[in-house]
Amino acid sequence: MVPDSISPMPPRALVTTSLETPIGRLWLSAGAAGLRSVQRTEHPPDGATLGESDALADATRQLAEYFSGSRRGFDLWLDLDGVAPFHVAVYRAAMAIPYGATAAYGDVAAEVGSPRAARAVGRAMAVCPLFPVVPCHRVIHADGSIGGWGPDLWVKRWLLRHEGWR
Repeated sequence: MVPDSISPMPPRALVTTSLETPIGRLWLSAGAAGLRSVQRTEHPPDGATLGESDALADATRQLAEYFSGSRRGFDLWLDLDGVAPFHVAVYRAAMAIPYGATAAYGDVAAEVGSPRAARAVGRAMAVCPLFPVVPCHRVIHADGSIGGWGPDLWVKRWLLRHEGWR
């Protein structure tokens, strides 16, 4: 039983801004803890509050540098509150894949201590809220095919080519 004197935590305020990129408009959302999401859509996310923050300014600048070719990695605070621990481990492993390199889903699974969880890694990549900051595009099939991303497969291909892969 929860005492009446305890109230739920208030939702954390997120602010959102957009960035035009070669792969389309990205909507970046951040709160006090850091960057929460990057979404490739034409319209702001539902419930978005347009605004600015230090986290958004840093993320916007670093993403613009990445797309211009002058940045190869990101130095941003990420807000992964509410993300499953397995997914957080997968995202950290993906962030360790060097710019211009790739790793197989099974390699990432082994890296996080679950060598038989290649499909679970694929699911984590499919719902990653922070691409390309978390470089899920660098995770490919063991046979070297890029796979994944459904109708946005061209985005994954573009990001890999942008980084000089094949």
